[in-house]
Amino acid sequence: MNLQNLKSKLQPKPHPMDIEGETIYIHRPTALDIQKCTDLASTLILCVKDENGDPIFSNEDIDGRINVNMMDSIPLNRIHDEIIKLFKEADVTDELEKK
Repeated sequence: MNLQNLKSKLQPKPHPMDIEGETIYIHRPTALDIQKCTDLASTLILCVKDENGDPIFSNEDIDGRINVNMMDSIPLNRIHDEIIKLFKEADVTDELEKK
């Protein structure tokens, strides 16, 4: 068994999302982060990345990140809804190969 190969298959997959011409990458939370996704802000902070896999949002003013608390709630809700859809679209039997 190739553990590195298995590890890469079990990590959350990034899904591109267009926000007015800018591409962000959303993903389902990791097993560690799922319990921290209790509201819109925490979910966006943990599940939205840039093209390098770095977080885009924070809950305070941090250089190189967007303070999620200061943004318009409508586009943030749209991003959150798309993250939630990733759970609904996931079919575990399709993602895991049976032997």
